[in-house]
Amino acid sequence: MIQKVILSNQVKEELLDDILSGKYQPGDRLIESQIAKSMGISQSPVREALRDMVAMRFVEVEPHKGARVRKIEQREIMEIYPVRACLEELAGQLATDKVIDELKHLEKAVEKMTRAFKSGDARKMAHWDVHFHRTILEASGNDILIESWNALMIEARTFVTLSNLIKHRPELNLADWHDPIIDALREGDPMHCGAVMREHVEEFGKVMQSVFSAVPHNSEAELAVE
Repeated sequence: MIQKVILSNQVKEELLDDILSGKYQPGDRLIESQIAKSMGISQSPVREALRDMVAMRFVEVEPHKGARVRKIEQREIMEIYPVRACLEELAGQLATDKVIDELKHLEKAVEKMTRAFKSGDARKMAHWDVHFHRTILEASGNDILIESWNALMIEARTFVTLSNLIKHRPELNLADWHDPIIDALREGDPMHCGAVMREHVEEFGKVMQSVFSAVPHNSEAELAVE
């Protein structure tokens, strides 16, 4: 049973990677038998992986048509920010006195974000962005908070937003936006740190809203994973 779960997770990660990289486009079919054959495994873990991806809203299943890659719409992107802002505000409050030993680690993550931005690599930038925030979330020590944050599938959605942001606002280096969070953690005031983290997420949401507003509704406003 454990091996089956591990294999299903591996399939899910590979399929997510294929979707985020553009190998699979919105509307493309995901056929269990073909995926299983290409991976050299049985269909059972592929079926489990696809079920998980339906729950994550990256895949949809239509009667008599099977599984397909979903198109991510701007409404789905925007709805995440007020929820994430609340979670990260609480994380900042809880983690302030626990994350002090991680500050150098957080600074290194910002450096790697900056390098990724300069090279136009949205995937690496998303990885280190999420790594930065997850470090603080995990330092909070609140398992329910961490589980709720993970359920938002932050990394996948951050990659989608950063891909579009780099395309439409190439001058905007969001790596710099993380410095005030590090400063707040160093100061050690939980309420201030929470407020800074909340503002960080809300400001990112405002930027994405401005991107959507500047793009014709019938073209790029509905974000395909690029």
